[in-house]
Amino acid sequence: MLGPSDAYDQTQPMTMAYTTDIIVNGNWILPIERGEFPATKPPLYNWLAVPMVKLMGFDKDFAHKSPSVLALCLCWLVMVRLGRRLDSKHSGALGWLTGMMLASNYMFFKLGYLARPDMVLTLWLVLGWITATILLIARDEDLTTTRRFALAGAFWLCVLFAALTKGPPAIVLPLYALIAAKPLGGSLRKTTIFGWWWGLPLCTIFFGLWVWGVFHIDREHLMQKLWFDEVAGRITGLGDQGNTNGPIDFFRSIIHMPLYYLTRFAPWSVLSIIAMFTIWTRINVSEGAMQKVRRWRKLGELGSYLNGAALFVIIIICLYTLSTGKRADYIAAAFAPGALLTAWWVLQLPKRIVKTAAWISVTAAIATLLTMTLINEYKPSNPAIHAGFGDDINEFIHETQQYISEFPTPIVYWAAGSSHLQGHLGSSVKDGSIPLLTALHNEQPFWLVAGQRSSEPLDISNWLIANEENAVLVKRCSSKELPKYGGWPKKVTLYWVVPVPK
Repeated sequence: MLGPSDAYDQTQPMTMAYTTDIIVNGNWILPIERGEFPATKPPLYNWLAVPMVKLMGFDKDFAHKSPSVLALCLCWLVMVRLGRRLDSKHSGALGWLTGMMLASNYMFFKLGYLARPDMVLTLWLVLGWITATILLIARDEDLTTTRRFALAGAFWLCVLFAALTKGPPAIVLPLYALIAAKPLGGSLRKTTIFGWWWGLPLCTIFFGLWVWGVFHIDREHLMQKLWFDEVAGRITGLGDQGNTNGPIDFFRSIIHMPLYYLTRFAPWSVLSIIAMFTIWTRINVSEGAMQKVRRWRKLGELGSYLNGAALFVIIIICLYTLSTGKRADYIAAAFAPGALLTAWWVLQLPKRIVKTAAWISVTAAIATLLTMTLINEYKPSNPAIHAGFGDDINEFIHETQQYISEFPTPIVYWAAGSSHLQGHLGSSVKDGSIPLLTALHNEQPFWLVAGQRSSEPLDISNWLIANEENAVLVKRCSSKELPKYGGWPKKVTLYWVVPVPK
């Protein structure tokens, strides 16, 4: 958070633009980026960001990223509390080790401060996994009717919130409830405790209301972009969001998700896999007995959570493997249960090693966080981006806001680039020649944020001459030279424009 701004990176500009559009234009159902491109994800993340952006201002990175930060903190807190509650042997060490391992890996480090819905989705999936596990392992006599209904309601709320955050990944939770019912609950009949007859219809109705709203606003966008490109296209590889090579890429990339788990959850991933095999090994029920059971069954409630954690990790990895479009951040929700497994395994080492192993874990966590901090600071993998690129953009935004606040008139954008610039300036309008011509013909002064293009006409002065338009341009401020990255122009300038009547 204290490093250079990266608000320009990945799909964050889109997410920020959606939040701004909700505040400025009231498009709560289908937010629009820069007045032209409808949202490609459900809007729950943006709904959560709106209060903080209103409070802190459009130009604050933290405000736009606050849902991810809050989700990260809650994921960490929930896993720490869960580990402490299950740990009756090591004075709560399972809790702090789990939290430390969860926070000190690449995916959580990055997703926890990105204006993207992945971390918020992870929170709903983790909470849903814990709630489902509580329901499955609880004895019927230990659950009152009220508590059973409350837990089932919380589970279905997690399903609904996951769907409103990113759509299809919500299926992970019902799938886990079905697959884990027999090993954790003893029978498939245990699934009745979830109240499928009322929970699933309610989730469908509420999510369907959002879908109906999008259908009413833009039917073509719903069918082509949200359904085909974002869902069917990713799964089959035929849409522009998949691998675009068709279903054959399912076989070519079948190993990608397991490898993502190994590399992005490093250094804890290998230990979590060892922990899975450990809890599934068979041990004697008692001395000299011939009967053997899985180790997790001898660990009581802790064993049930560990087995549920292993199942949840496998379900997430396998489910996303079925899609041809594969990305590492899809499996971020597997890291919380993976951290619980890893922490438990470390604490099973011989007593004389445990203290040393604990310090080794702390050292590994510190080294991992330090490495990722340096990478985030200097970005050696992308030489086109200098370390202060994001801060240079923010400096221009802040200077622009000072001028605009003195004369609050409409802002027009011309070749300002595909960026978060509009969102941070509190605008959500079309960029280009047509809005500029409209503003010029209104013959009223206005602000203009114009980019320096790499093709003719290079700048706004040339464009005015080429289009035989007369206007007085007063330059107020300019950004520093910007690298050619993500649709950014070479430079962005703020002008005060006074049209000259023909």
